[in-house]
Amino acid sequence: MREKIFNCFLYTDGEKISQLGVAAHEMDGSDEEKMEFLRNSVSSDCLIADIANVRSCAIGTSDSIFKYSSYMALVRAGRSMEIFEEFFSRHNASESPLCCITPIVNGEAQIDVIHGHEPFYVSSFEDHPKLGKGKMADYLESYITPAGFDMPRLLNDDYFNAIKLLFNAKHYVSCMKLLVSFIDTVAYLELGDIVGGFVQWLQKYASIEELGITEQQLWELRNSILHMSNLDSRKVLSGKEKRISFCIARSGYCSGQVKLATGL
Repeated sequence: MREKIFNCFLYTDGEKISQLGVAAHEMDGSDEEKMEFLRNSVSSDCLIADIANVRSCAIGTSDSIFKYSSYMALVRAGRSMEIFEEFFSRHNASESPLCCITPIVNGEAQIDVIHGHEPFYVSSFEDHPKLGKGKMADYLESYITPAGFDMPRLLNDDYFNAIKLLFNAKHYVSCMKLLVSFIDTVAYLELGDIVGGFVQWLQKYASIEELGITEQQLWELRNSILHMSNLDSRKVLSGKEKRISFCIARSGYCSGQVKLATGL
């Protein structure tokens, strides 16, 4: 079947993608023959491709810098073709065009692995020299569902199951470390990489005042116990914030302290 096929390129320095490009061809043959043609044409096509600055083409970013890591996140989710939609439309491509995507790193084609446009699972490349050797679990493969990524199940498995294990084994300090680390994680997921995310997340979703403490006091406890396994953060030592602790007791026994309810 004769159809329009595409060599797609990401022009990058390895950290950020500055431009995208596409070279279109029309040819007959099987899909395997067409893909072989595209791969053999990478070196020449990247020099004659229809090129546009990434700012007008990239998706999933609100700024002018499109990081290579952001593109790899799309690859992991099976969405690598989306950033070329503008080119496909301009070249009257079919609804699902056959294409080969290649990064051009500092002017040279760089091919580490060859895979399709489905979600990229690391476990499929266990013996790859760059990705590593041995058995590798892939969280994306484990938690992806027809409805999308099952983040609640991942957080439960990674945090709450581990928090319960530590609590029931009476490793209370380690349990507390993981508990405040959980707040770090969900605050980042909800609010992004911002200053004060820990406190803002607590203000939005928790009723800390019922414990007789403030979000800022818990933040200082988080700093000291997570990094130094004590209760004395810099602000506590300087007298700028009240020193608090946690206790393991029946409900209502430790007034004014962070409580871990028994029976976890």
